[in-house]
Amino acid sequence: MKCPRAVMFDLDETLAESFHPPTETMLEKLADLSRIVPFAIISGAGLDRIERDVLSRLTQADMSRISIFPNSGSQGFSWSGDNWQEEYNTNLTAEERDRIKSVIEQCIEELPLVKESPHFGERIADREAQIAFTVLGVDAPQDIKVVWDPDVAKRRLVKKYLEERLPEFEILTGGSSTVDITPKGIDKANGVAWYAKKLGVSPGEMFYVGDTLYEGGNDAVVIPTGIQTRLVSGPEETERIVEELLAVCRA
Repeated sequence: MKCPRAVMFDLDETLAESFHPPTETMLEKLADLSRIVPFAIISGAGLDRIERDVLSRLTQADMSRISIFPNSGSQGFSWSGDNWQEEYNTNLTAEERDRIKSVIEQCIEELPLVKESPHFGERIADREAQIAFTVLGVDAPQDIKVVWDPDVAKRRLVKKYLEERLPEFEILTGGSSTVDITPKGIDKANGVAWYAKKLGVSPGEMFYVGDTLYEGGNDAVVIPTGIQTRLVSGPEETERIVEELLAVCRA
């Protein structure tokens, strides 16, 4: 590996277990990385959760070298010195959000695999720029999440159901039981292109780390941009990659 000009990380099942903060050792390594190479977090999560679970814990990081792309790249934020300044957004209209939520409610009632699945806490999150449908709920225990859909077959069925009824939107799988819905043409590839332009580099000079770089996954859409990619099985593997980045970028 050569040192990239910038690094982009997915969050859930990449930097941390879904809906959990990264470990202390991961946070320490990310803080070290921020002082050497600019990096971004691009996630289906909203800004509030990224701030709570990650940014507020990166106390030793150089925030000026970190960018945030919440809601699957439909928004972009950079550090202004005392807060996160919105650079762009592609929010859904109120009518679009209502329509999406109505179809998700229909999916919950009609699709047997969803109807019969246990759920813990809220299933639908309206973040204005994106609607996230977490089949098992945001409070699902990790041991249940990891065995529910290891081959992504269930999420693909949910995705197919929603695509047939919401053809005018992007519908992508992410996390361990989540499907994300954004405006058509707005996904993580949009965030990669914007970040490359901001930094004045080509996507091919950047490096992307994610757990859903498979067909239909919300990370896979970045591949056509030309960004270098690394598929990971979880946070432990990501931490090893951060160590590798630190080694090559310090050399």
